[in-house]
Amino acid sequence: MNKVHSGMNFKPSQEIWQAAERLASPRAAERDAALDYLVEHGAARKSPLIAYLLATRISDPDLEVRSHIVKALGGVIEVDEQGEHAADQVIIQLQGFLAQLSKEQIISLLEVSDQYLTAEESLIEIFKLCSYAGDKLSGIVNDQKQPLSIRQNAIYFCGEIGFLESVSILRRLKQRVEKRNQNQSRTHVRKRAKDEEQLYSYTIVALDKLDNRFPTGRK
Repeated sequence: MNKVHSGMNFKPSQEIWQAAERLASPRAAERDAALDYLVEHGAARKSPLIAYLLATRISDPDLEVRSHIVKALGGVIEVDEQGEHAADQVIIQLQGFLAQLSKEQIISLLEVSDQYLTAEESLIEIFKLCSYAGDKLSGIVNDQKQPLSIRQNAIYFCGEIGFLESVSILRRLKQRVEKRNQNQSRTHVRKRAKDEEQLYSYTIVALDKLDNRFPTGRK
């Protein structure tokens, strides 16, 4: 049976609170050092408030610090080496915060995915708690202002997590590409079409994963 960390009797020390305060430091190195201290002492796995403070940093302006925040949050959500879960109130707090992520915050996470492959497992754990992220990820897929790699990552997580909200968007993208490819007489291809061709293979994989996960949704 998996054990659960009890956060009921956890009383953060003065050093823990000081580290939590340094998460808002204007210096990236100081924010990173504060995060290391909190992770080392397991504070976010026991304190809902500390977990919440970490979650608010997922849009940290420094991408490397942001990647460390993502890995730290993934470590909070995952079962640890002793087979223990974080305190129930910690997970409830994270679920409440992550369910309300804005499009900009989700893009911040996708930027981490784009640059740090080692953060992928943690991002998957985070997105699993983002109950309403499917619509925003679908919007990012269709957002031509976003870099192609960000849109590709949005497609990837739609399929990996199983966001059914994305199915119609992905199917329409697939159909547009296939329809254009049937038109052999085209002489000029717009940037949107070129980008969608680059997204096509990601779309096929994501739709296959969604269909395999929810076979009754096939059409």
